[in-house]
Amino acid sequence: MPVFGPTRAALAAAAARGADILPSLRLVLTAEALTAPPPSRALELNAELDVLCAAVRELADCRAGWLYFCPAYAPLPAAVPRALLHGTVLTFLRGVLRSERRAAVRLAAQQGAAVLALQGGDPARMPGDLPALLHRCGAYVTATGSGPWAAAVRLPLSPALPLREPPAPADLVLDRYSAAKVYLDGLCVEDVE
Repeated sequence: MPVFGPTRAALAAAAARGADILPSLRLVLTAEALTAPPPSRALELNAELDVLCAAVRELADCRAGWLYFCPAYAPLPAAVPRALLHGTVLTFLRGVLRSERRAAVRLAAQQGAAVLALQGGDPARMPGDLPALLHRCGAYVTATGSGPWAAAVRLPLSPALPLREPPAPADLVLDRYSAAKVYLDGLCVEDVE
């Protein structure tokens, strides 16, 4: 986004000097996600989240079976900015990984909308910017009783828009500055080796 161009340029210069920019880059990515305009192409949520969850499973320093993705039975095209969708889910998964618990990411179709349900982790370990990201996605509810943290957000469907292809899983795993690596900084296998 143009408004963050100078900040990104300063971070790139700092990275070239060998500075650790990932915490600052996470703030920039979150700000970009919160201010992203509506996209001209829809994301097919099942495909998008399948790729994202597969990349996170590969990256995260966690036992097998900790992350469960349950797609919807029908295609769910939604005009949500990729940065916002990825930022929201990755922020949630960061909280789950810090809690050392299991996570579930579920999609369901409901009367012209998609419902994204996130469940897992300790409510006290959820990042503070998660409510703002959920709010920017759409109408949402949270449950933080005695069990794991949970939220559901309603995303309006946009079947008339052309679809945007999901990223290649390798791009999320291999790119040093991918959203997955930035949001999960310190929680990836390579960070603990």
